Amino acid sequence: MIFFQTHEIEAWINEDAPLVDLTGHLLGVEGQIAELTVRTRHTTRLTMIEEAARIFQILGAEVVFQAESGCDVEKGAVILQAVGRADALHRGWKVAMNLLEYLCGVATHTAQMVAEVKAVSDIPLLVTRKHIPGMKKPMTKAILNGGAHPHRLGLSETILVFENHLNLIGGRKALAEKIPSIQSAACEKKISVECDTLEQALQAAQAGSDLIQFDKVPVDILQEWVKQLKSQFPALQIVIAGGVNLQNVRDYAQSGVDGIVLSSVYHAKPADIGVTIELLSE
Repeated sequence: MIFFQTHEIEAWINEDAPLVDLTGHLLGVEGQIAELTVRTRHTTRLTMIEEAARIFQILGAEVVFQAESGCDVEKGAVILQAVGRADALHRGWKVAMNLLEYLCGVATHTAQMVAEVKAVSDIPLLVTRKHIPGMKKPMTKAILNGGAHPHRLGLSETILVFENHLNLIGGRKALAEKIPSIQSAACEKKISVECDTLEQALQAAQAGSDLIQFDKVPVDILQEWVKQLKSQFPALQIVIAGGVNLQNVRDYAQSGVDGIVLSSVYHAKPADIGVTIELLSE
């Protein structure tokens, strides 16, 4: 479960309406008791429902129904209802709708990608930290609800050596010296090295790398590289990153890799969510 602190949700509300809902105030509808209903306009994998509900609760409304994040709902399904003062409902309306549209879009696309992988393999779909700064929690919840896993939650979590690291230590030849010292200092961690060629991967594996992360390698070439590496280093794990999308993810899932790393789900088309606010009937 991803935990959102109350002040984080309050900041979302305050960003959109720091003072007053001017339209509602001038129309004189602030004190009317109304009902807000949120519906989907297509099949959707839900996420951030609990946080959307908390928006209205913080504003003093009563949430009378909420669906559950991680569930799939059909077109037209009611996913959230709240009752309260019209000014409270209007103040939270766009904040909640924008949150749900963007993040449910990510969750829905992630679920589609996961389904493609599961149709042909049992390997995990791993989503990178390549999100907009400040959006780590919402994006992480969305990909988890979509059935994927985080690749790296942050720099403090894993050891992944990139070309830019190698440029500072004398190149790939330095791995043979550096990896044993890293293994000693971080004995509970695995060491990963990003590679672009088979030669680089063989060198990293010989130096003691636990995992090779290939970047933007065509599927047919990747299959051959995986076979060669696994034959020489049976315990070596291999993942592929870069250029993976809904059209080719099945092919990559069948290439022999141990996992697929991607960030494309963050650019998913937003979900289509509808919101209505009406006077509460007696």
